Amino acid sequence: MEDLEEMAELLMGAYALTGKLLSLLPIPINLPSLEETGGLRGAQALEQARTAMHDLPLDPVVVAVLDDMIFEWLIGRDLCTLAFSVSPDPHRLHGLRGALTRYSGLSMDAERLLLTEGEGL
Repeated sequence: MEDLEEMAELLMGAYALTGKLLSLLPIPINLPSLEETGGLRGAQALEQARTAMHDLPLDPVVVAVLDDMIFEWLIGRDLCTLAFSVSPDPHRLHGLRGALTRYSGLSMDAERLLLTEGEGL
């Protein structure tokens, strides 16, 4: 259970990082705090952000990376919720760990791309 709680904390940190990255967009997208709204509202906000960013003047590569990054967070959130509410079976923990790992790489790519794109503005 300790591993699950640690990954849940990482997931919360990833949400905060996503909010920071979305704030770097040409028209910033703000996410509500998970502490104030909970995971379901956070997931809904990310879905809305994902839709909204397709209408922004962004390089398609940036949109694709952010899209994938948000999907990985949503996958991780779903697996984390199931692990807490049903059981922390090894396949759920493995999937959650994988989603967090993929999220990490994508977030680094997104940050690099957003900072590079921002320099060109």
